[in-house]
Amino acid sequence: MNSLTPKTLAEFSAALSQATSKTRILSGGTDLVIQLHQGRAEPDLLIYPGQIPELHKIHLTEDALHIGAMATMAELSAALDPVPEFRAIADAASKVGSPQIRSKATMAGNLCNASPAGDMLPVSRLYDLELEVLSGDGTVSRLPADGFVLGPGKNALQSGQAVVGLVLDRKCWTGYVSAFRKIGFREYVSIAREGMGALIRFEPDGIIQDARFALGAVATSPIRIPEAEERMIGRKLDQALLEEVTAITAQTIHNNCRPTNRLYKTEAARGLVADLFDMIQERIS
Repeated sequence: MNSLTPKTLAEFSAALSQATSKTRILSGGTDLVIQLHQGRAEPDLLIYPGQIPELHKIHLTEDALHIGAMATMAELSAALDPVPEFRAIADAASKVGSPQIRSKATMAGNLCNASPAGDMLPVSRLYDLELEVLSGDGTVSRLPADGFVLGPGKNALQSGQAVVGLVLDRKCWTGYVSAFRKIGFREYVSIAREGMGALIRFEPDGIIQDARFALGAVATSPIRIPEAEERMIGRKLDQALLEEVTAITAQTIHNNCRPTNRLYKTEAARGLVADLFDMIQERIS
């Protein structure tokens, strides 16, 4: 197995021009290294872009949020926890694995790995996130998060392409409050058995103006819950609304989950939605 360590985006592009379907990009390595040890990945070429300075930056302006492909979960959590509209990203990043894993794992890598249990998959659906993709010919294009995951372990990248950044339009979400909550076997170092993100905008009197929900670890790719979103509009965050949204969420899970996990995940939705509502309520108080 050969390896390349580009130090600029131009060198990265040149490396990608040599890539085949067996080539792998090493980001944080928290998933790929395990696959290598288990023999589930046998790359002909390994490309490590970690020495490219631009890929480590998290850039937040009034208009947009740009996350470099090598920015770690720990860095994301620290940078975005004070930002209400992007706090769901911080929530998800802060619960990925152990502190050691969060110091290496990246949001871009989590999306590219395309595990149904990936915490960043439902978060990406909340914000209409776009992925910046570098090709071997030097061009940079964008792919929407919706449709990027094609199934377990499969994404929309072509051979000779790599994600170099993630872009979110901040102007769309200014004034929103967000949160993410997951359920696993353990509170920490746990793979999600179910995850849910919320992005809500309130009027000054507490009436909900807009709402978005996304579920993860339920189907092969993250799913939105439009019926729950519509039910929220013009309402207050009270017990009656909680019960209605819980019922809709449970039914959505029932309709999309495999039979072997359906009973547990449908029942678990009750606690998941209640916890998520509590988080939102605390953040608007």
